[in-house]
Amino acid sequence: MGVSRGALLLVAACSSGTSKVGEDAKHPIKPAGDATITADAAPARPALGDAQIRVEWPKVTSAMRGSPGKTSCNTARAAFVAPSTTFGIGDAFVIIDGASIPAEARVRLADCALSPRVAVGQSLIIESAADHPVTVTLRKRGDLDHVETLVAGTPVPIQLPITGHAVQTTLEAGGVYEVATGDKTPETAWIIGGHAAVTDANGVVLVKELAAGAHAVIAWLPPRAGQPARRATGEVTVVANDLAELTLSLD
Repeated sequence: MGVSRGALLLVAACSSGTSKVGEDAKHPIKPAGDATITADAAPARPALGDAQIRVEWPKVTSAMRGSPGKTSCNTARAAFVAPSTTFGIGDAFVIIDGASIPAEARVRLADCALSPRVAVGQSLIIESAADHPVTVTLRKRGDLDHVETLVAGTPVPIQLPITGHAVQTTLEAGGVYEVATGDKTPETAWIIGGHAAVTDANGVVLVKELAAGAHAVIAWLPPRAGQPARRATGEVTVVANDLAELTLSLD
């Protein structure tokens, strides 16, 4: 059977011509205005680093390392400082803007003494371990911007009638507070409601996730055991993803 001339022309056209699909593959269709389509960019994370602060006091005297006497429970009162073998000073505040603030500070009264002696928190819990009713006082003595200038403050009595009884209170941001026992020679604990940390027994504190850049630092040893407060200042430069170090001396 013969094939018509029209059919031959149709086959020739289909086999020799370039299809539209092939042309489109070579020249993809662009959006109107030749815009570029990209995924939403993730928000940039702030550059963070860590800082290690050491507080030392090479010239601390023997009198400051000794007990100033007895408590009402006939136990030895804690010394002003207990330096490490390398003169590191524990229980000192390190105040640095941007440091994290724990949710709460907890102070316990036992044997006429308060422990810990320094703490940081957004709220404060005072708990009794005494086997008889006791009273302590809480007063605001200043703020973070002026730790070198304390005020008398108004004492607020807190009753702790039985062992295990606890009282919780919210602290003002940036406030500096003193808890004191009701003895003739009261023992004290100091609490800061702000961006601060407390040195360990070696006088060291590690402050994590600080913004990169320069940070002013204050080391503050509050007054206690009949001794005045001590203060030192400095600056640490935090580098992203790195550890910056600073040593402050209370001499």
